[in-house]
Amino acid sequence: MGEFKVRPLKIPKHHDGAFEGASKSIKKKGDLKSRKVEDDEYVRQYLKYYYQLQKSEGFAVDWDQFDYAFFTKSLDNPPRGFCTTRSPAQIVREVTLLALARQNEAKGTKLVLVEHIQANFQFVNGILCWLSFWAVDMNSPTPQSKIYQAKLWQRGKEHELLLFRLKPTDEEIASVEVEPPPPIQCEDSEEDAVVFARAGPEDDPGLPFVFHRTGAS
Repeated sequence: MGEFKVRPLKIPKHHDGAFEGASKSIKKKGDLKSRKVEDDEYVRQYLKYYYQLQKSEGFAVDWDQFDYAFFTKSLDNPPRGFCTTRSPAQIVREVTLLALARQNEAKGTKLVLVEHIQANFQFVNGILCWLSFWAVDMNSPTPQSKIYQAKLWQRGKEHELLLFRLKPTDEEIASVEVEPPPPIQCEDSEEDAVVFARAGPEDDPGLPFVFHRTGAS
């Protein structure tokens, strides 16, 4: 499995709206702040992160907007100490080529990597990756670069390709309904500290949801 060196002639936005999600634009930041439920700014950023993550089904988050660490993170700019033997770019390339190899084996295609777009991850008894990239199927009568998305789980030599698809159209992305996030519980009890609802016309137009503090200590 190699790489196809011809760059697409025209690179469209990864997603419409406020989170185009091109990983190369991610600014290198220092250590992100930890969760701080009592801080309104943390909750506001969490709402934006949650909406972007759910709307794109994990594939497109504008990480430059956030100062806090969340459960899902950027594999292009992972936390300090994430891996000491390989660079983030090497890890992204390895898991992307693995996803392509598994898809080619299963479907008889000859997809070749053209250019990386974005990679996100979670630790889930291993590492769960959401990968967006340009690729071209050399078995096609008229090979052309297209944006694909792959969801891959890996732990050591174990791996599973959970999803492989062409990037959804703008219309398909717009049709994805995102429900308000579940309540955030207090650190030391099961009481709800913050609850969420859909934003109304009188609320901040920059936030898809509103939050209310319940008074739980």
